[in-house]
Amino acid sequence: MNIYSNFLQMKKNLLLISLFVISLNLTAQNFTVKSTPGSRENDFEISGGKSAPAVIIDTNDYTVVKLAAAMFVKDIQRITGKLPSISHEVSGKTVILAGTLGKNKLIDQLIAEGKIKDIDKIKAEWEGSLWQIVPHPFKGVKKALVIVGSDRRGTAYGLLEMSKKMGVSPWYWWADVPVKRKNNITVSIPAPCWASPAVKYRGIFINDEDWGLNRWARKTYEENLGSIGPKTYEKVFELMLRLRLNYIWPAMHPVTKEFGSIPENWELADRYGIVVGSSHCEPMLYNNVHWNEKKRGNWNYSTNRDTILSVWKAAAKQRGNTEAVWTEGIRGIHDRGMEAPPKGIQDRIGVVEQVFKDQRQLIDQYVTKEYGPVAQCFVPYKEVLPIYDAGLKVPDDVTLIWVDDNFGYIRRLSNPKERNRNGGSGIYWHLSYYGNPHSYTWLNTTPPALMWEELHKAWQNDARKVWVLNVGDIKPMEIGIDYFSKLAWDPDAQASNTQPRFLDLFLKEHFTPALTKPLYNLLTEYYNLGTIRKPELMNRNWTISLPDQYASQLQSRYKSLLSEASALEAKIPAEEKDAYVEMIGFPAKILAATGLIFMSDRAKVYGHNPDQNQRQIDSMVTFINRQVEDFNDKLAGGKWSHIMPGMLTGKTLPAWSSQVAWPWGETKAPDTTTKMIQPDVIRAASSFDKQFNSKQAKWASVAGLGTSGSAMVLEPSTLTSSWQTGDLSAPAFSITLT
Repeated sequence: MNIYSNFLQMKKNLLLISLFVISLNLTAQNFTVKSTPGSRENDFEISGGKSAPAVIIDTNDYTVVKLAAAMFVKDIQRITGKLPSISHEVSGKTVILAGTLGKNKLIDQLIAEGKIKDIDKIKAEWEGSLWQIVPHPFKGVKKALVIVGSDRRGTAYGLLEMSKKMGVSPWYWWADVPVKRKNNITVSIPAPCWASPAVKYRGIFINDEDWGLNRWARKTYEENLGSIGPKTYEKVFELMLRLRLNYIWPAMHPVTKEFGSIPENWELADRYGIVVGSSHCEPMLYNNVHWNEKKRGNWNYSTNRDTILSVWKAAAKQRGNTEAVWTEGIRGIHDRGMEAPPKGIQDRIGVVEQVFKDQRQLIDQYVTKEYGPVAQCFVPYKEVLPIYDAGLKVPDDVTLIWVDDNFGYIRRLSNPKERNRNGGSGIYWHLSYYGNPHSYTWLNTTPPALMWEELHKAWQNDARKVWVLNVGDIKPMEIGIDYFSKLAWDPDAQASNTQPRFLDLFLKEHFTPALTKPLYNLLTEYYNLGTIRKPELMNRNWTISLPDQYASQLQSRYKSLLSEASALEAKIPAEEKDAYVEMIGFPAKILAATGLIFMSDRAKVYGHNPDQNQRQIDSMVTFINRQVEDFNDKLAGGKWSHIMPGMLTGKTLPAWSSQVAWPWGETKAPDTTTKMIQPDVIRAASSFDKQFNSKQAKWASVAGLGTSGSAMVLEPSTLTSSWQTGDLSAPAFSITLT
C-alpha cells in the first residue's frame, strides 16, 4: 500500500474532489475504412476509379495543415499507387475538404449554410477533429469528405487519423512497417463523428541519447551536422503528429548540439505544430550543458543572477513567438543538484521564488499570447521536491509535474488543496532511465499494464494537464510509445485488461493477422520476464540468491523465449521482417540471451559443469553481438547503422559505458550464503478465495501486471478509495495458502 501513502494520511471528512471528466465522444471509432468499392450514401471512395479525389485546403490555413495534407496524399499513393492532387479550388465530382475553423473559407461557408453538422462538438475543444460526408456541398460536386479541425493540430490529426485507418502505420518510417497495397479505399461515415484529447499536452522526452540516437544521427543520418538536428527532428515531428502527440522535450545531453542553438529546429517544430518544452533542468527552454563556468561564473542564482537572467532573456526573446511550455525554476548544470545558499532550505526557497518572479516577468514581456495564456510548468524532481514540500510558493497558473521514482512508480500526486490550482498538474514518467541506483536504457521491458496502472491512477487523481514520457532513443521503445499515445489521448477508454486488448490490436494492425496469437504470446512472456528482471538490472548477486527450482524455471523460460522468437522470425513474411525484428524479435532475443548468460554464470558459481556453462556463456555472447551487428548493418538496408549499442559494460554502475553488469566484470567473490529458500506454496493474489468490495472501491486484477502477470490494484485509485487502518468496511480480498 506504500503507493497510496499520500492518501492514507487524509481524514475521511476532507472535501471530496469530484473527478473532472472531459466530455468526449471518441466517435472516430465510428468511421470505418474498407478496401471494397463504396455502395451506400454514407460511403466515400478515396480510391477506386482512375484517379483519386483532390484534397482541397485553404492557402490561409496553418503550415501544419498543408504538411499533413501532403502526408495524407502521399499515404494514399503508398496504398494505391495513385497520388491525389492538392488544390485550393473545388473541382471534380467528389472532393476531400480539410481545414481549420476560421482558416478555411469553404468550410466556414458549409457551416454557415448548415451543411456541416455538430460543429459545436469541437468548436471550443482543444485539438478537436470532425469527420463528415456532405452530399452536394457545392455546385457540380456530388459528395465531399470533410475533415474539420478546431485548431491547427485538430485538422492535422483528422487527416492523419484517416491515414492510420487506411493502413499507414505511424511507424512506417521509424519501424519500417510496410504499407499493404489496395485497389480500393472507401470511407464510411454514417453520421458526423468527432474526437478530442483528454490530456492537453502529451509528449516525449528524447534522453540519454549518447550511444543510440545521437550516434546514429551523427554517423548515419546527419553526418554533415554531426548531431541530432533538423533532419532527425523532422522525422520525430512527423511521428508525433501521426501518434497525435503534441509536446517534446528535445535531446539535451552534452554530446548533442543544443536544440535552441539551431533556429531551424524550433522553426521546424512550429511548422509541424509541435509544442516545444524543456526538461526539469532546462529552465526557460535553455539548456545549460555547455555553460562555461570559468567565463560566466557558477550556475548559482544567488551569486550570479544577472548573468543567468541574461541567457533566459535571450531565449525568451528568440523563441517567444512560438508555441511552447516554459519550464520554470532552477536546478544545477545539466542534471546536477541546485546550487544554493549555504544557510539552509528557507534560503533556497527564497532563491527559487525570486527565480519564478524573474522568469515570469520575461514571459510577460516577450512571449506571445497567440495560443492563449502562456503554458508554464514546474517539475519538483530530485533535490527540488524537498524545497517544494518545505513551503515553496509556486505561482497558481503554473502546472506541477509530478515524477515517478525513475522505475515507473509515481511518488506522489496533488493533494486536495493542490488540485484547486489553476495550473493543474501532470506527470513525467520513465520508459528509459540513466542514473542511480541503476540505468536501463537498452531495451523497453516495461509492460503496457504497468503504464496503465500508474498513468491511469494519475488521470484519476487529476494529473491531466501534461504527460511526458522519457523514451530514451525512441528505438526500441516503439510499442511503449504507441501505447502511451493512446492512453494519453483517452485514459477512460482503457481498462484493467488494457494490455491484452492493446497488444492484440497493435499486432493485427502491423503484422499478418494469422500470426497475431503467437506474437501476442511471445510479447506477453517477454514483458513478464522483463518485469521479473530487466536485462540491464541483471547481476550475479541476483542470480546466486535465487532458489534452485526458481532459477531452473527461469532458465527454461529464457530458452523457450529465445527459441520462439527465432521460430517466429522464420514465419514472418519478408516484407514484415524488419518491423518484427525492430519492435519484437530483437528485444525478445536480447532479454532471453542475457538471462541465459546469467543463469549459466550462476551454475558456474555453484560448481555445476563449469566448462559446459562457460561454453554456453560464450555462445550467447557471440549471439548477442551478432544480433546487434545485424540490427545496425542489415536492417532496412543499413538504415539504422550505429543506433543500437552493444554489450557495453562498466566497472561501476551506472557508468557512461554501462548497459548490463555482465558477470565477467565482477571483482568481488560471490557470497553463496544468500540463496533464498523456495516456498512450498506460491499463489498469485489474483487467485483469491473471496473478495469484499466497499461502496467506494474494489480490488481488481490487471492482466500483464507484476511478476505474476495478474497483480491486484485498487479501483478507483482516488482519494475516495482511502481508508483508515482498522476500517472493516475497506475493500479486501482473502487468500489461503495450504
